[in-house]
Amino acid sequence: MFRENLRDMIDFRELRTKELSALTKINKRTIDSYLDNRAVIPNAEVAVKLAKALGTTVEFLVTGEDPVNQEQKIYSDFDTYRKYRKIINELDNLSPELLKSIETMIHSAAEMSNNEK
Repeated sequence: MFRENLRDMIDFRELRTKELSALTKINKRTIDSYLDNRAVIPNAEVAVKLAKALGTTVEFLVTGEDPVNQEQKIYSDFDTYRKYRKIINELDNLSPELLKSIETMIHSAAEMSNNEK
């Protein structure tokens, strides 16, 4: 669970492990050990550094659950990102022209949906 949540937050913040390493002063290989198949769990001090650098909490990294005292907007955005990240990644590979056409289609569909309500 920690490994997946850490990976998701790194992706959500659009960071590389090298950048996270620089932000936290944690060796890149150590961070890699939290993300690879070994799925090493860091000690509390390291987990706090990671959470702060990623703008989240240790509780979220460990459990994936939203802490009550955090701004719900961050986690709502993250849940939305998690839900649509595959589509987002695929959109990133499209030409600007095709992306513009898809954007127009999405806006039209959303407008039609809103008008039906």
